[in-house]
Amino acid sequence: MQARLTVSRSARRLIALAVLWAAPALAVSDKASRYYDDALARGERRDPIGAIIQLKNALQADPNMLAAHVLLGRQLLVVGDPTAAEVEFKTAQTLGVDRAEIEVPMAQAIYAQGRFADVLARPLPADLPPGVRLQILLIRGSAMGELGDSRGAVRAFDEARALDPQAVEILQAEASQALRQGNAVQADALSAQAVAKAPNNADAWAVRGAALVAKNKPAEAIEAFNRALALNPREHEARLAKVNVLIELGRDAEAAKELDIMHGFVASDPRAAYMRSVLAARRNDGAAVARELGEVVKLIDTIPPEIRNRRAQLLLLDGMAHYGLHNPEKARASFENFLRLQPGHPAGNRMLAAVYLGEGEAARAAGLLEGYLKHAPRDTQATLLLANAYMTQKRYAQASNLLQQALDQGALDPDLRSGLGVALAGQGMGADALPQLRTAFEARPDDPGTSAALAVLLIQKGDGRAAQDVMRRAVAARPKDVIAQNLFGIALQMNGDRVAARRAFEAALAVDPSFATAQLNLARLDASEGRTDAARARLDSLLKTQSGNADARVDLALLDLRAGRVEAALRGLERAANAGPRNTRAALILVDQLLARGDLARATEAARLAVAAQPESVALLMSLARAQIAAAEPDKARDTLADVRKRVEYDPAMLVEVARWQMRANDLRGAAYSIDKALQAQADNYPALVLQAELAQRAGDLATAERVGRRLNEKYPQRAAGQNALGDVALARGQLQSGLALHRAAFTREPSIDSALRVFQAHLLAGEAVRGVSFLQDYQRGKPADKRLQMAMAEGQLRAGDWRGARSSLEALLAQDARAELFNNYALVLLQLGDAGALAAAEKAWKLAPGEPKFVDTYGWVLARAGQTERGLSLLRDARLRDPRNPEVRFHLAWTLAKLGRTREARDELGPYASALRTSATAELAGLMRDLGL
Repeated sequence: MQARLTVSRSARRLIALAVLWAAPALAVSDKASRYYDDALARGERRDPIGAIIQLKNALQADPNMLAAHVLLGRQLLVVGDPTAAEVEFKTAQTLGVDRAEIEVPMAQAIYAQGRFADVLARPLPADLPPGVRLQILLIRGSAMGELGDSRGAVRAFDEARALDPQAVEILQAEASQALRQGNAVQADALSAQAVAKAPNNADAWAVRGAALVAKNKPAEAIEAFNRALALNPREHEARLAKVNVLIELGRDAEAAKELDIMHGFVASDPRAAYMRSVLAARRNDGAAVARELGEVVKLIDTIPPEIRNRRAQLLLLDGMAHYGLHNPEKARASFENFLRLQPGHPAGNRMLAAVYLGEGEAARAAGLLEGYLKHAPRDTQATLLLANAYMTQKRYAQASNLLQQALDQGALDPDLRSGLGVALAGQGMGADALPQLRTAFEARPDDPGTSAALAVLLIQKGDGRAAQDVMRRAVAARPKDVIAQNLFGIALQMNGDRVAARRAFEAALAVDPSFATAQLNLARLDASEGRTDAARARLDSLLKTQSGNADARVDLALLDLRAGRVEAALRGLERAANAGPRNTRAALILVDQLLARGDLARATEAARLAVAAQPESVALLMSLARAQIAAAEPDKARDTLADVRKRVEYDPAMLVEVARWQMRANDLRGAAYSIDKALQAQADNYPALVLQAELAQRAGDLATAERVGRRLNEKYPQRAAGQNALGDVALARGQLQSGLALHRAAFTREPSIDSALRVFQAHLLAGEAVRGVSFLQDYQRGKPADKRLQMAMAEGQLRAGDWRGARSSLEALLAQDARAELFNNYALVLLQLGDAGALAAAEKAWKLAPGEPKFVDTYGWVLARAGQTERGLSLLRDARLRDPRNPEVRFHLAWTLAKLGRTREARDELGPYASALRTSATAELAGLMRDLGL
């Protein structure tokens, strides 16, 4: 149970009065004041419904009555309507209420809607009063806990404790977090401390009751809930929890009485309706069960989906109600949504398994076998069945843990070892999987599953020779096994023996002419040999007999792309991606192609649809996150990447990849957590350490960046990353030549494009653009063209004022890649050259990424310079609001204002940056500052 953060009755009264006194000196009608005073009194008497009615009357008389909006928001929170409460707080904010007055209840309203990421997205001003800041920190910590960020929650609670070590709310929040994590012992200890410290605090007793339930002490839990309800009869969370315990104990009459009492306070809680349906079922009153379950569904359906889908308890209730009403499709959707939020929840798994039982799906076995194996953990066949059910759902971690436990307990069945190898491989733990599969293969070389799993893993590792040897033995033992022949062909092709590979694929088709995988592999072999017409003919033939084969459509689309038939390729990919069952490969290629072409809306929608169909797919979730970032939707990307992080568990490589994209979404806290998690799994993981240094550098934590750089030098003395990290630190500290020397040393250790680009950037920072361009030219000489080097070259030419060289470089790049960044730089070059094409290029960049401040700035600046001053001014103001600390944006805006004769506004824009700008001012900027008296 989440501990609610409240203030005392007297404090609420004082806050309400303070808000009233702080309101603007408007003419508040006597009628409105009377309604307000009555509402205040009703609130004191714990009559929130009456208070709400009177506050609405007050606002009808005076819509701008600030105090009424604030108090109405608070009372709406009391009756459990956080959405309406948020509206009132926002209205009060618009009317001018001091943020400190509504910050806590606003956060509570957002939290109560299950919008935990939105709670964290709200900035935490440094000037909040300590008491307000403490409560906000507790809400933020609880939100982090709900999102699975337990470390972040601990940090927030510790920060709150530093403000007031004696605050009982901290213990309540920590106990609730312990319950979320399933740590009943810790929750018990913390909640006991809370009630000892504040024996008259209803919320503390409510949390105490929840902890005692988790400790399986129902009688003591009921007593704790009774203490909470004696202190606050409207503490409906405590009453609901008490009812649940009473039902578990079979004390139905007492439970019904408590529900009747609650109905007088809160008539629209779906949880209460569901509990009434349980009681009706025990009475064998089918009509009452259906009526109450229908009420549950009706109440939940009134909640907006974007809120409902974030509230685990509502989803579970909705699923159970639909299941009881024999609506399996709706029940399944709710349970699946619930398990995305709480994947390990026992009741959720059992209920979803019950739905799958009727649908004939593998998850049915998982739910049933989990319960069974708790009582019979040494049943080898049941363990294998459960592992197979997990792997069918791609839950490889659970399968490998289950199988490893069975092996550790002395089970010797080779199938267990083979299953463990497959499960480990599914997790990406190939190094651990190989010995398990090799042992199982040698013990039973005729087992088709083991040989196939071992060969696939060897192929994935790039060991084609070993895979070929395994499958040669398999084919010799089972010449009619088409899967073995196909894998044999793949291994042979991997080793360069195309002729033998073709024979193996044809041997598979001789046994089963309809075997699509071998047909696809032959088509791909044709394509790789340049026999495009033969590949297309083979794929067309396959689709005539198997029109739903998505892989064949994907391969045809790739042939279209090679031939330059882009729209035909995209249509083919869309058709393949949307075919049932949906094709992950098609969706991934489609999104990548759309992103590469700058079609961001279409890319995002394609990724969203793919994830909706396959929400467990990490690859599709990553594709969606990339699309969201490209489409300037960082908040959505952060949520998507947080979901990925949960699913990849402790896979270091995937966690590093997640962290990279979190950094692109500007989620530095999330990236830091992902990197910490990767380093927990593998303390000296090179990519994780490299990214940790980069993240610390970006966050301005130079001491950490330096420490990690030295650790990289110690652990990986032949690699460039340590010197590069130390070089970045030196540059950030203004030690430009030292930083340049360190980057050159890194380049000497490990010459690469990345190291070369760092040396180049160090030259630029040192004001040596010409030398940087010369360095890149030397490095690139004799090597194939690389787009990153070409882009860096263009940037260096821009910095060096080589406008014609930059123009040539950018035109070459734009011929390959029509991205916004290139159009933006091209516009700036054309502006310098006096080319009227600058306006079209700037507009193109802006249209491709309209939310990017630098593109808005460039477009506005080019417009202003082209004489479209008013239009340019509008865009430059927008750019300044998006990036207010950018001196160049300020200069462009000030120049435009001055051009319009608005000298005072221009001076205000440049004034705060005058000192910094003087040191590097261009002639034009210096002239403007002089004209403005700066």
